[in-house]
Amino acid sequence: MKLTILGLLLCLNFSQGAFASDDVLGPFPAVGSTEEKQDIETLLYYQQTRTPEQCAVAQAEANNGSLETFFGGNHGLLSAAELSKVKSQLRWVTVKTGAKILYYKTKFDRIRPYITHPEVKPCIDLESSKSYPSGHTALARVYGRILSVVFPERAILFMKRADEVAMNRIIGGVHHPSDIVAGKKLGDAIAEDYLQDNYSFNQLQSISN
Repeated sequence: MKLTILGLLLCLNFSQGAFASDDVLGPFPAVGSTEEKQDIETLLYYQQTRTPEQCAVAQAEANNGSLETFFGGNHGLLSAAELSKVKSQLRWVTVKTGAKILYYKTKFDRIRPYITHPEVKPCIDLESSKSYPSGHTALARVYGRILSVVFPERAILFMKRADEVAMNRIIGGVHHPSDIVAGKKLGDAIAEDYLQDNYSFNQLQSISN
């Protein structure tokens, strides 16, 4: 996931902010623990059952984790006009979300599953960033939660699509399932923080008017 220089600078400030505590994310399962073994078993199951078509979708999302990829284009949940308007309003939250994801990945420093367990064979490009939490999952969750407020009649579809993005990170073999759980928790926390801000909420309301 690409971050702007501004996002990287913001990341430095989160070490002393509300999101720097372990109240949002607890530690990931230790190597060799029962939970970690379950992670690997799940990855190997999807490795054996995934299809080339599923891998192709997961690869497309890996190449470009963005509002357009997640909720526009072929998925059709947002029209071109809606996408343009929403993207403009969410530019700042996208930067802040990326910075928070980077902060937590650096903080927890979890190794990717295919490195600790060579039997895990991803069907998409390998990642250079750390594993916990899943950034694609967190970003898709933030977008899904916010879009559900702007277009409440499509809320179920937005959250279903966010879950698909998360699942594709497991199908692709680049994330432990526990990374996905953490990504959802982080995405929910970031979205809630954004939605509780009166100015941000009022800006959202202007999108659907």
